[in-house]
Amino acid sequence: MPDMNTVWILGDQLSSQHAALAQTNPRASRVLMVESKARGSRLRYHKLKLVLVYSAMRHFARDLRQQGWEVDYHLINDNATFEDGL
Repeated sequence: MPDMNTVWILGDQLSSQHAALAQTNPRASRVLMVESKARGSRLRYHKLKLVLVYSAMRHFARDLRQQGWEVDYHLINDNATFEDGL
């Protein structure tokens, strides 16, 4: 399999109209999404807002998979830090 491009999508970039997705072929790229306790703490989000953001990220990842994208999704339990997910 040839090298794939990676499109990194953050929790505040959940749009199928995102420029990086629109300019990329789903067959030649994958999407990287990372949940992170450390990042959520640093941004000082309310706990309920974090639940909403992570839920939206998971739903968006599911939608991308249904559209044919390969999604590399790292759950919050998998990562001590944001960098660990990368």
